Amino acid sequence: ASTVASVAAVGDANATRWRSLGKNSGCGGPQQSIAAVAASTLQECKALCQGSCAAVEFHAAQGACSLHHSQISEMRIVPGSECVRVLGDKYTEVFVMLPLDVVTSQRTLANPGKLESIFDELTNVDIDGFMVDVWWGLTETSPGVYDFSVYRELFELARARGWKVQVVASFHQCGGNVGDACNIPLPSFVLEGEGIWYEDDAGVQNREYISLFADDVPIAGGRTPIEMYRQWLEAFAAFFAEDLGGLIDEVMLGMGPAGELRYPSYPSDRWQFCGVGEFQVYDPHARASLRAAAEKAKRPEWGTPPNSSAVGNYNSYPEQTEFFTTGFSTDFGHFFLDWYSSELLSHGKNLLALARRVLGRKIKISGKVSGIHWWYDTPSHAAEATAGYYNTNFRNAYAEVSQMFARFGATLDFTCLEMRNTEQPAKCHSNPEGLVAQVVEATASRRVRLGGENALQRYDVWAYEQIESYKSSLASFTYLRLTDDLMAPEHLATFGAFVGAMHGDGKVGDAVSRDMGASDEAPPPTLRL
Repeated sequence: ASTVASVAAVGDANATRWRSLGKNSGCGGPQQSIAAVAASTLQECKALCQGSCAAVEFHAAQGACSLHHSQISEMRIVPGSECVRVLGDKYTEVFVMLPLDVVTSQRTLANPGKLESIFDELTNVDIDGFMVDVWWGLTETSPGVYDFSVYRELFELARARGWKVQVVASFHQCGGNVGDACNIPLPSFVLEGEGIWYEDDAGVQNREYISLFADDVPIAGGRTPIEMYRQWLEAFAAFFAEDLGGLIDEVMLGMGPAGELRYPSYPSDRWQFCGVGEFQVYDPHARASLRAAAEKAKRPEWGTPPNSSAVGNYNSYPEQTEFFTTGFSTDFGHFFLDWYSSELLSHGKNLLALARRVLGRKIKISGKVSGIHWWYDTPSHAAEATAGYYNTNFRNAYAEVSQMFARFGATLDFTCLEMRNTEQPAKCHSNPEGLVAQVVEATASRRVRLGGENALQRYDVWAYEQIESYKSSLASFTYLRLTDDLMAPEHLATFGAFVGAMHGDGKVGDAVSRDMGASDEAPPPTLRL
């Protein structure tokens, strides 16, 4: 009978979701109901954790296991020990996005002493880890030569705290987007390339990310962008081979501007909220692709992209344009929007495919889709259309994107989860809640893991409550971003209540109201993009 019980217990331990706080960690917090038992392995220790057991602390040298029957609220440093928590069914992981310039242009950590102090404070909030951009422009120091050493130093800070790391393979520049406070360009040998950049109708080039239409065009030293992305991933995977699928939990592929799978249709130096943006189809390789598609459709007259007289400019409203009032639903509109979105999906497919080949199945891969909520409540979905999301003419952009992600077992990361419709100006016909609901349905119906982010820096309980409302649909949530303001005591307390709520410990609104006396009155609708 004891043998059967032991086997059953081990089976339960394997089925239970656990989270290690790292080597040399002890379970801190309330010390009630601790039982000490003999155990020769961590797995055996886990198997003994039954009923109300919330965590185990395994001491290998002593062959001992402490069973904790109360929630663990902090980590202690205990040499030779490891604390492992039980994660409930309602547990959604929470990560914090690090500052864009946490690594300097000299490939050193910016203010490492301050960073460690902040990390120690965040440990008490019980986050699950952090997300960080690993910049192509910093790490490929010359063609085919890579230096990831500073990122190992950074990742070791996560390991010491029992955290996991979400890596962004940032094949875009830092600078030029909402919230960017840095300047990290693409590698110099890439910037020397000509004819490989997105271009708008006025001939203005965007050098934030190589045009997807140039993916297979030899540029630096005869390598194509796709080959350079693959070689970078291979170098990264070799450098961090022992940590893939463990310390490094996920690799997000940078697939466009700001790392998002989209066209640079609303660059911050030319666009203002809530303009429709512009199609990015005027570079030579884009024009050639459109001509080939038109010829294949036996409509060569469709091989010329629409100009500004039809589609307007970055800051036009849909009703001011011919294309976004009637043109989008014509035969040409159907053809053009299908070609434009299909090229974006093909680019995403190629990147996810090579990531899966290089990284294998032991680690999560993901991609980010932008939350373009303005003009969502109009027939043409104009702002989504210029970004490459074909969400009109009875097409479901997010179902098509989700289907592509499903092929590679990739997580779809979506932004703007903190936004409410009442916070948006009526003139922009925004509907962030409807947009998120569409993405939730699209991913769930195709069994695609959904990760979430906030689009704007928010510290208020109303934003956290809106994010929490999607909790049951999320595999994880990554908070944008770590700042001095977040670490202010009043903001950190609210964030801690949010993390607790995402981990299944009550509701953020109840916790904040009880602990801080927060008002239930909603903020005024002054928030935008």
